[in-house]
Amino acid sequence: MLPENIGPPPAQTLDMTGSGGEGPIGLGENDVNRALNPLLGRMGNCAAATTDDDGRGPHGRVSIRVRVRNDGRPIAARVTGGGGSSEFITCVRRVVASARFTAFRGSDSIVGWGFDVD
Repeated sequence: MLPENIGPPPAQTLDMTGSGGEGPIGLGENDVNRALNPLLGRMGNCAAATTDDDGRGPHGRVSIRVRVRNDGRPIAARVTGGGGSSEFITCVRRVVASARFTAFRGSDSIVGWGFDVD
C-alpha cells in the first residue's frame, strides 16, 4: 500500500507535457486519466465493500492526490472526501498503488484526480 504523506512539492514545478527530445517533463491531465480511469471500478468496489446494510458508507466526491516518480510509478497517495471510513481510504490507496502512469522527465510529479460515489 502507498503511504499517505505525499511530501513537499517537487523541486521542479513545471508541468510541461510538450515533448522534447527525451519525452514530456511532467504529467498532463490525459496521462492522469489514462492511468486512473481504468481503476474506477475497483475504487467503486472499495465503496461497496465499506457500505453497511443501511447504506452508511462513502458518498460524494472523493479526491486523490498522488506523488508519481518519473518512471510512472506512484509512491504516495492522499485520499480525502466522500466521508469514507479508514477501511475505504486504505482500499482506494491500495488500488492507486497499482496504477502505472506515463514515464516523464524531471522530478516527481504530484497530480490530482477525483471520482464520485453515489
